[in-house]
Formats: sequence, C-alpha cells, structure tokens
Amino acid sequence: KRTMSATTSLKDKLTSALPSGFQCKIRYIRTQAKDCDALFPAFPGGQPERTRLTSHLLTVSVDPANVPSNSPPIPAGSADVLSFAIEVFVYTTKYLTTIFVSKIDSTSYIPRQRPSPIQRTVTAFLEWLKDSQLQKFPTRKVVISLFARAQAQYIFPGSSDDRGGAKYNKHVLDDRQLIKWWVRTIDPIISNSKSSETTYQGHLTVPGYEGNELKRSFTPTSADPTKPNWLPGNPLVELARARGLPEHAPTRCLLPRFPDDPKARFVLELDEEVGLSQESQATTASPSKRKGRWTSVRDLKSFWDAMEFRQECSSGRVVGFLWLVITPPGSDDVEIDETEPSSQISLADMLDGSAEKEENQPKQPSRDQSKKKRPLTGPIVPRPPRLKGGSSNLSQSSNRSTVGKLDLVRGLVVTKDGYDKAVQTLLSLDFANLPIAVKSTKKWIFEV
Repeated sequence: KRTMSATTSLKDKLTSALPSGFQCKIRYIRTQAKDCDALFPAFPGGQPERTRLTSHLLTVSVDPANVPSNSPPIPAGSADVLSFAIEVFVYTTKYLTTIFVSKIDSTSYIPRQRPSPIQRTVTAFLEWLKDSQLQKFPTRKVVISLFARAQAQYIFPGSSDDRGGAKYNKHVLDDRQLIKWWVRTIDPIISNSKSSETTYQGHLTVPGYEGNELKRSFTPTSADPTKPNWLPGNPLVELARARGLPEHAPTRCLLPRFPDDPKARFVLELDEEVGLSQESQATTASPSKRKGRWTSVRDLKSFWDAMEFRQECSSGRVVGFLWLVITPPGSDDVEIDETEPSSQISLADMLDGSAEKEENQPKQPSRDQSKKKRPLTGPIVPRPPRLKGGSSNLSQSSNRSTVGKLDLVRGLVVTKDGYDKAVQTLLSLDFANLPIAVKSTKKWIFEV
C-alpha cells in the first residue's frame, strides 16, 4: 500500500522553493475527502459520476515589524500579519482528478522581490498537490484548472484600500497581466517534468481571442518547438475521453461546474432554456429533454464564441481559462462498456430522439419500507451532554499528536463545518491597513 511518507512534505517543498532569506509563517488546513455533487453533468441515460471533494486553504504571513508602513504603530508583541492566501478544491472521480484553484489573494505586506515569494508559493503548492495525487493514483490523469479574472480583492476585504506607502501598495494586476502571471506560475510545473515519462500540456482559452493573440500570453521556452508547453484552446474533449464519454456526448457533459465560475453560470442558463436546470431531469424528463442538448449552443466552439459576449468577458474585460493536463504512463482513455445503458444511446438518438423509449416500470418498495417499525423496549439510558463551542467542531481528531503529525506531512485536517467557518471568518475580516490587518490576523488564528 502506498503511503504519503514517500511524498515530500509540504514544509520541505516550500522551504526549497521560497527565495533565500524570505521569512514567513505558513498555515495549511484541509478537509478529508467527502462525497459531493458531480463536477460534470451526467451523460443522458447515465448516472452522475461519483465525485469526492477535499478543500485546501494555505496562508502565508510575515512579521509586521519588517513591513514599512505609514500607518499608525502596530500593537506591541504582534506575531505576524496575513499576507497571502490560496484556496484549492480537489475533485476526484474514478478516472480523473481535477485540482481547481478557487481563490487567490494577497495584501501589500510581502515586499516585491525576484523571484516572487507569492509565485513560488503557488507553483510549489500546486505541484505538491499534483504529486500527492499521482502518488495515490499513479495511472489516473490529473488536470489543474482555473480561470483568471482580475479583481481588487478575493480573500482579504479592504486590502485594496491600504495606502501604507506607495512602494507597498497592493499590486492589483489587470486582466491581461493576470493571465500572463498564471501562465508564468504554472509553466515551471511543466518545465520541471521534462525528464519524466509523465506528459504535461498547458491549454489557454480567452473568449474573443484567436490563436496568435493567445500566444502573446505564453512564456518563451527553450524546449522543442514541436512540443510547446502551451497550446491555444482547451482539453475538454480529451478529458471527456478520459472519463469514458463517447464522441457524440452533449456539450453540457464536457463542461465542469466549478463554484463562482463564469462558464458554469452560462451552463446553468443554457440548461434552464431546455428544462435541464436540475441534474435529475437529464435522466427522467421527457424524450426531448433527455437528449441533453442545448438548442442555441450546439458544440464547444459555439459555447466559447457565446462566452465572448457574456458580462464577465465583455465590456473591455478579459477572462482566461487555463488547464494543465498531466497524463502519467499507463493512463489510457476509458473503454466504454457497451452493456451500460448510457453507452447504448446512439448519435441519432441524441439528435432526434427517434429511438428513445419511455420506461414506466412500477417502483417496488424497499425491504426497509415494507417492514413495520417495532416499538422500542428496554431501559432508558441517558446520554451525557456533548460540549459545544471551542475548537471541538474544527479539529478532525482530538489526539494532538496525530494532528501534529498530519501537519508536518499532509496539513491540519478539519471538519467541513470547521473549514467553512475558517474561510468565512477570513472573508469577514478587515485588512484596510497594517494595524487593522494585524488584529484581523490574530482573530483568525484564534478562531481556527
């Protein structure tokens, strides 16, 4: 059985990646894998892919005494101030692992230097998550996915208002700068793996931009020009094959539905147009709806063309969708089982529904439902009250030595409710200037 002990710890990974002399504190919390809603809509007539989700939050803080600022003096004894955070969701199915960057943000308290500590942290963290997944599932395809949309602040409220000093104002990138930043950040993951048998391929789609325009965002590499690190377009058809979908699968089945994702909102609107706003309708609705095809958007090209005119991608704004597909040796496309009902829906069925049949089989009551409940008997044993509050709802384990061990290798495990509380607390704090940010940092650490 493979264990995580063979994987470099996150602490060691970041220590080797961060610039020499850069001092910081890093806190990392995550949840255990839990079942969640399917990331991709189900193929008509089939069942949604069983999907499990782990949430990851990593923060970087620095000593506020080393941050030049025009703000009022900070309280004595202040240990650190949050300066950067990244949230990542990891979705796993039987055939595909998706590492999705949900949020990333910084304050103005990390001095600008080269190499960038923020960029190095993001690259190392994503690479470590990718290595961890390949360690557990050596032949499963992995994809790192994100969308680059410029915004003043994502995680640290008020951070864009900080005017502690011109040199240390928060550096907010515009749309095109952010896309290029992400390409430069992910590119080392590709370059570091050139000697590996595992293949790495980056993809970039910007609605409204053609191939030559997209190439301006790519980083120059000394690699073989016939095998560039980045290609214009998207790998959604390739990922569909890895998931076992047939070539004639509806477009909606190819598009993942990430939280707060511009294309996911468009998918939901298109679903509503044809009465597929709920996943269950794709398998139980009338024949016309069960075809699972949109009427106004017929294929991926039409989808991306329409995305250009969406509010998020229009009015002078640019949104970049990036993928890095990692294919280990032995990771072949899934062969479709012809005995499965979903694979027996032909292309003609999908287009006109001529071969579809309504299935009206009476439902049989389950064994549990058919049994009559027996009255409870016996002595009443009172249960001791459970303590509420404190950190009992945050920690996955009350054994401190176990939590400490997890912290060294795989991060501090918290419950789903505890994780959500940690994130929501962070999003409700204030980082408008250094003294306020120090207090907010102290409060967040105390809560977690």
